[in-house]
Amino acid sequence: MKTLTKEMQAAITPAMALGLLKEGNKRFVNNLKINRNLLQQANDTSDG
Repeated sequence: MKTLTKEMQAAITPAMALGLLKEGNKRFVNNLKINRNLLQQANDTSDG
């Protein structure tokens, strides 16, 4: 999962958001995990 910038978040349509939620739900149901670097994600979004 990549970090969404403010601009990317603003560009997400309701249909895209629903798709993201459905993908996440499939991962949850199948007990699949994404390897995430939370520190990197926090640093990527620290500028707003």
